[in-house]
Amino acid sequence: MVMQILLRATMLATAATAASIPFRSTSTTSALRLSANVTGLDISPSLQGQELTYVSNADCQADIVFAPAGQGATFYATGQTVGVTHFSDDSSPGAGMVITPGGTATVPSANVVGLRCGASTTGVSVTPSGLQYDGGAWMACPRDGAVVLSFKQAGQRTLASCGDVQLLPIYQEV
Repeated sequence: MVMQILLRATMLATAATAASIPFRSTSTTSALRLSANVTGLDISPSLQGQELTYVSNADCQADIVFAPAGQGATFYATGQTVGVTHFSDDSSPGAGMVITPGGTATVPSANVVGLRCGASTTGVSVTPSGLQYDGGAWMACPRDGAVVLSFKQAGQRTLASCGDVQLLPIYQEV
């Protein structure tokens, strides 16, 4: 009987202690900026260390572009998608990264990677080695006064005047 009382008291003490330990979220959401690491061809000025941000080009759509280090947008990676929580201000909806591969077996399309509200390309992930999608790679291409992000599939060459980049995560506290 004394053992049962001690056992119950120990269980109650353990439960009380566990209730006071702060809960650690197991969410797979990560806040991060994405920084360019030149892996091959570069452009001038160099892309090294520049960060991804976005420039709105239509209602709830934007091209993803490169900005100086420290001026990148905060992106969120959740499982198989990457995007932003609020497109333009705190009252706007979130927007997902949209990747449109294309081109031929050896030549990629000039499609720009963008953000779009209510849409997102699945299969996009962030690992310690960078932003990943479908075994392909990233290009930075000058266009209309900005440097835009483009995608090339495995086996496709880099377009003329574009640079090859790996996009490394810089994790942030949320």
